Amino acid sequence: MKHLLLSLGLCLALVTGASAQITTDKGSKSDEINLKIHEVDLLLQILPLLLTKDQLNNDVLPAVEQARAIAKKELQAEDDALAKMEPIVDQALADAYAKGAYPSRTMIDEVAKTTKTYANKRLITELNMVSVLTAMLEKTLNSGQKKALINSFDPKFIDPAAKPESMSDEAKMNFFVRRVFLDPMVYEVLKKLAKASS
Repeated sequence: MKHLLLSLGLCLALVTGASAQITTDKGSKSDEINLKIHEVDLLLQILPLLLTKDQLNNDVLPAVEQARAIAKKELQAEDDALAKMEPIVDQALADAYAKGAYPSRTMIDEVAKTTKTYANKRLITELNMVSVLTAMLEKTLNSGQKKALINSFDPKFIDPAAKPESMSDEAKMNFFVRRVFLDPMVYEVLKKLAKASS
């Protein structure tokens, strides 16, 4: 069941991504349903951990908040860099439409340099976020919860080339953190779980 829903969620993500420029009258409702399916996917990964209310409130949610703050800081820096670049992009668009002019080599180089710089910074940011969350899980989870985490997630459903049998427990935990705890929806899911916990 878990794998079926994960596969279904991935298929839906591919379909919705491919038709992102086309909408229907029921498009927003379909988006809502896709989000619910994704929420179910996350719960299928998180629920086997049997996180307690104290773990959620005292450790997990604060660590996720810290990771989100790291990401937000990096995104703000990227937003600022893109805002500075916008005038030259606007000028290139205006010249292309009005004069049929190709964008200048200077403009192309600047866009490429900025894009590469922030792609690299995003990778570093993700590593920092994974580090924060993995350290928290190592400290917070008991041995049974760690075993459930390591065994509950089959990376082949995300990456068919992944070889779980050759992955260390640390690598499996990092993989889990990337795919589950770095998900944009996970914070709200964890808050709901904490509220529902007895």
